Amino acid sequence: MIEGMVKDGVIEPSSSPWCSPVVIESANLKLSPKKCSLFKRQISFLGYVVSEEGIRTDPEKIAAVKEWLVPKDKTQVRAFLGLCSYYRRFVKNFADIAKPLHKLTEEKRHFCWDESCDIAFQELKNRLCKTPILGYPDAGKEFIVDTDASDIGLGSVLSQRNGDQEIVIAYFSKSLSKPERNYCVTRRELLAVVNSLQHFSKYLLGRKFHL
Repeated sequence: MIEGMVKDGVIEPSSSPWCSPVVIESANLKLSPKKCSLFKRQISFLGYVVSEEGIRTDPEKIAAVKEWLVPKDKTQVRAFLGLCSYYRRFVKNFADIAKPLHKLTEEKRHFCWDESCDIAFQELKNRLCKTPILGYPDAGKEFIVDTDASDIGLGSVLSQRNGDQEIVIAYFSKSLSKPERNYCVTRRELLAVVNSLQHFSKYLLGRKFHL
């Protein structure tokens, strides 16, 4: 079957370091034909839609975000953040945007939905409804890492160039702790670099990249 697919041009041999043999051991794993999708231009998988264009969010999941009502308590806020956080790789500066909502879920904090919470809530909904299509990493091209730091958080973008176009692979963001917020601008920027390189290490380790 595999030889036939190669002959017909459906698949082709790959020497990419991203490609590795997959071994199915009958003692531990089983394949279900009903759950296999072949010859599809796109498939939905674990909340994502995967196609030849790249990876995007599942419209059904995003519809739930779009229709989400304003939370009335901490439990509802945590549920909303849980769903949004699953797609944080699609949202630039996610941590900064979500900061007011995360503060609202702190154990000793009284639940008080104010304007900053409402702005964060609506902004997350808007961003998730307009997420970009993320590209697939190409081991044959150099990666680009752009980092930045604010007073409350840090973030970065991992991308690659495809001709004149820069393709986003993923976004990363992180809130700063109280001690980290006291850092000078230079130290915060360096912290953004360190955290970003650690986060994207599986792509960057042992490779040249632009920073």
